[in-house]
Amino acid sequence: MKKLLFFGTFLIIINSLAMTQEVAIDMRYNVLSSEPSKDYFNWSIGNKKINDSYDAVTGASIARSTREFDVVRYDSTTTKKYTIPVGVRHLLLFPVASRQYTDNFHLTVHEEGQKLIIRFIVYGTVYQIKTDDKKQIDIKNACFLARNITVSNTLSSQLKPQYAKTGADSTRIDSIDWNKITLVSDIADTNASRKYDGTLTIGYNNGILTVKGTLLPLSMAP
Repeated sequence: MKKLLFFGTFLIIINSLAMTQEVAIDMRYNVLSSEPSKDYFNWSIGNKKINDSYDAVTGASIARSTREFDVVRYDSTTTKKYTIPVGVRHLLLFPVASRQYTDNFHLTVHEEGQKLIIRFIVYGTVYQIKTDDKKQIDIKNACFLARNITVSNTLSSQLKPQYAKTGADSTRIDSIDWNKITLVSDIADTNASRKYDGTLTIGYNNGILTVKGTLLPLSMAP
């Protein structure tokens, strides 16, 4: 009984600490070609600092950010409600996964005037992140998604025909017609016990995508 009480108290303390700690983000990823020795995802929350990248030997992230970032991703270890947009979490993990895996997500970055538009597809859900003219995103309103746009929602699947360009081969993901996609906001879970706010700066030059910035617990945000 004492062990259970101790464990429960420990989880409460961990979750309480996370509620008051900001998160620093620094990510680099080569969109156009594999460059695991240069790509990275460095992040910190409070005193926890992780410098991560892909380990070709083990086929996993060196510092296990896929799992460790859950301290940011979820409001608690029990309820597991998203504190940030789902698409932001997916994007940040690109540098710590194998290229054979991430190539299935069809990540693209293109310019629209002064803005950057980032798009990718993960298990049948398409994500879009759009910057302002300063190449920044406010995570409350810059992220969007559309679910169930592929036939089977598996890692490697084909578009549903209604989402392909007219006359195009729907078995090819790059045949997607964005004018046929209805996007909705990708935000933190409404019922999450804690959430993050903040602005991230996006860079894109010669195929190199960078994401930098700080996320603040909503109670600390200006």
